[in-house]
Amino acid sequence: MRRAVFGFLAAVLGASIGGAQAQQFDVSGRWSVSGLIAGNGVIMSFAQICDLTQTGNQFAGNCHGPNGGCVAVGITTGQTVDLTCRTTNMKNPALNGVLTAHGALADDQIIRGACSHSRVPRVSGQFAMMRI
Repeated sequence: MRRAVFGFLAAVLGASIGGAQAQQFDVSGRWSVSGLIAGNGVIMSFAQICDLTQTGNQFAGNCHGPNGGCVAVGITTGQTVDLTCRTTNMKNPALNGVLTAHGALADDQIIRGACSHSRVPRVSGQFAMMRI
């Protein structure tokens, strides 16, 4: 009897864990993406509105802000997001480059993490994504 109860509990627990792992976070929709990269005498901030579409664990979409925009591509793994965005700055083309970000979804439904930009190598910053 003990073995039967233990086996049943193990099966229920295994099904619960398996269900949680199978659930994929979907970033499809409109997001406000902002951040700050500062260090070594450089300060770079960004604020974009991104319209993202996700298929499987891959997503892509266009982003636009007051100084330009970018085309975002990335992947989700569980509750984490890896994003790359080739930026175009209309007001200062010297800032064109590639923004990369890695973050995780928090309980408040905001994605937060670290970011960097190819124009300021070896300097990292923080970013946040909030669904709007």
